[in-house]
Amino acid sequence: MKLPDNKIKSFVENIQSQREKNVVIVPHVNPDGDAIGASMALYHYFSATNKCSVIAPSSSPEFLKWMPQSEIVLDYQENKESCEAIFSKADLIIIADHNAANRSGDLELLIANNSAIKLMIDHHPEPSYPVDYQISCTKVSSTAELVFNFINTINPQSFTIDIASAIYVGIMTDTGNFMHNVQPDTFKIVSQLIALNIDREQIYDKVFNNYSVDRMRLMGYALSKKMMILKDLGTAILYLDKNELEEFNYKIGDTEGFVNMPLAIKGINISILIMERDGVVKMSFRSKGAVAINTIAKKYFNGGGHMNAAGGMEPDLSVDQTLVKLIEILKQNANLLDELK
Repeated sequence: MKLPDNKIKSFVENIQSQREKNVVIVPHVNPDGDAIGASMALYHYFSATNKCSVIAPSSSPEFLKWMPQSEIVLDYQENKESCEAIFSKADLIIIADHNAANRSGDLELLIANNSAIKLMIDHHPEPSYPVDYQISCTKVSSTAELVFNFINTINPQSFTIDIASAIYVGIMTDTGNFMHNVQPDTFKIVSQLIALNIDREQIYDKVFNNYSVDRMRLMGYALSKKMMILKDLGTAILYLDKNELEEFNYKIGDTEGFVNMPLAIKGINISILIMERDGVVKMSFRSKGAVAINTIAKKYFNGGGHMNAAGGMEPDLSVDQTLVKLIEILKQNANLLDELK
């Protein structure tokens, strides 16, 4: 469990005592359930006492837009003028669920050039974001779990059902519905959220059973036509190009969870999703047990992340070219990966 130190606690209490202060919360580019869940929990907490905004570098997935007051999340790409006006008045900027400046997307320079105090709350390894304060810990399930600790330390009486539900979304999605990266403290926190009368069944249904027909068909296509099995390497690779995504009317969030599916196959310890988005090949890496797949993401694909869950990108190659490069890299690192299994 990571708690805010006394300097952070004192600073936040001072901010909250002045209702005219402006708080801006920034999730990472292409925000997922943890980024939005943590951000919305912080929004509900700070908006009770301060002016508060959530500004995302890019749009949020459709399956998260049911969350209470999620309509307040501003997509910078669609609201640049109003977002920049909000930033110009910021007293506190909270960096949520990312720890490197480039993960703020097109907001990176806007944040860097802003004179507001900056606080980072994140659970990814190797933090590098230049901030004034940070709450950083890799030994938790999610940034949402850190947000729970943050609020519980400063004002444990302030929890509402909206705060609790947002935190639960973050924890549930970043652990794959409590299947990985779960610690004993995670369940202790979840039990406290349940005690606040969150509707777990409804939250699960709205997150995991709220997709489009197109998304279901895309998933079937990916698994039946675009999944390569490298049996000797214990690896499965899904690969989708821009045209294939467009064929199935791809929307942000439609491939959420795809990369985890091949791990259900006997003998598969590594699963990788390659897909073309916004003119760049994006990659998601997953692994089981002691297979440190983040080493591959970091060394070869401009990425990084957790040992069993990482991301990367290939800006100069096509999906097919990236696939060839990836296979060669996996073969070159077969001994290393095998030793880690």
